[in-house]
Amino acid sequence: MKKLALVCALTMVLTASAMAAGGKIAYVDTQAVFEKTSLGKNYQGILRDYFESRKKILDLDAADIQKLREDYDKQRQAKLLNEKAQKEKEETINLKINEIRKKQDEFGAELQKKQEELFSEFNQKMNAVLRNIAKKEKVSMVMSRSIIVSKANIPSVLYADDDLDLTEKVITEMNKQ
Repeated sequence: MKKLALVCALTMVLTASAMAAGGKIAYVDTQAVFEKTSLGKNYQGILRDYFESRKKILDLDAADIQKLREDYDKQRQAKLLNEKAQKEKEETINLKINEIRKKQDEFGAELQKKQEELFSEFNQKMNAVLRNIAKKEKVSMVMSRSIIVSKANIPSVLYADDDLDLTEKVITEMNKQ
């Protein structure tokens, strides 16, 4: 809650200073730009492919564990295993489970790193386009339509005339590039 209050206060201060300087203020919906531009869609595809390739590996490992469990259960029910062999098979299965959990954590970290890299690259390109549009439109300050605080999407622009929205112009310009 303190973060939200700080962001709101900072937004009001920046808005007041831009208005006092006689500048025009606009906003852009960065999420819409990411979702609708060809570059954003390309990055979404990269992330999806990256995720799917890791998921296939984990699915194969999970299938191996399932097969080991089924074989173990059959052998145990048929009383083909002595106590020592049972413990060895259980340990093998538990080791495999721990390995897959470790891989899941590693893949999650890899995916997050890849996502941050792509978002950073996308934001740099979007900001370059946005700066050019802002200069042409004589806009002193551009705000984001919403901010993300602890995975919650909170609007930072509560109300604005639609003619102050630069989102479609940014999307059009980015798709030209």
